[in-house]
Amino acid sequence: MDEVKSLNDSANKGAIPTAFQQKKWVKKLETASGKPIKPRKTSGTVYLVVDCSGSMAEGSKIEQAKRGAIGFAKEAQRKEYAVGLIYFGSTAEHILEPQDECTRLHATVERISAKGSTNMTEAVQMAKDKLFDKAGEKVICIVTDGMPDDKKTTLAVTNEARIQGIEIMAIGTDDADKVFLEEMVTRKDLSLKVSRDQLERGIISMAKMLPEKNG
Repeated sequence: MDEVKSLNDSANKGAIPTAFQQKKWVKKLETASGKPIKPRKTSGTVYLVVDCSGSMAEGSKIEQAKRGAIGFAKEAQRKEYAVGLIYFGSTAEHILEPQDECTRLHATVERISAKGSTNMTEAVQMAKDKLFDKAGEKVICIVTDGMPDDKKTTLAVTNEARIQGIEIMAIGTDDADKVFLEEMVTRKDLSLKVSRDQLERGIISMAKMLPEKNG
C-alpha cells in the first residue's frame, strides 16, 4: 500500500511515476534522446468485447475480427484511448488490460479462436467491472455475429453499464438482430450492422465514433 501511495503522490505532484521510469524501453529512449519520457495521458478507456462463438469460424469472420481489433486499437489510441480486450464464447475471458500502444494487442489477438456458444452477458459484466474505477470516458464496444445465449440478462447488464456512465457501442453481422443491437447501445447511432465481408472495416469505423476528449 505504501508503494502504491508513493506512486500516486509522485503522479499528483507532476513527477514521472517510478514504475514507468523503470521500463527498459523507456530508459533506452531517454538515453538516446537525452530527455525524460513522460507517460501519455489518456482521455478514456475502451474495452473491445469480441464474439468468438463457434459461428465466428464460418468464412473469414474470426480473421476479420482479429484484423478489425488491431485497426480499432490504432484508431482509438490516436484519440488517446487505452484499449482493453475481452473475448467470449461459452465463457468470457479477459485477455488484455487497457493499453495505450498496440504491441501487446497484436500478439494477443492471435490467440483468439472461435468455439462455443455466445455468453455475451458474462463478457459485458466483466468489461463493466473492469471500467468501474477508470477515469475519463468509459466505453464498451461489442462485436458479434448473432444473438446472445440470454438476451434478457445481456440487456440487463448493458443497462447497468449505462447507468454507471459507460458508453455502449455495438457492431453486428450475419444473424445479429438490428433491433437488439439498438436496445443494447447508449444511442441508436452507436450501433451498426454490416455484411460479414465488411466486418473488419466496420469494427475500425466504430473507433471513429468514440467520444472526443472533454475540454
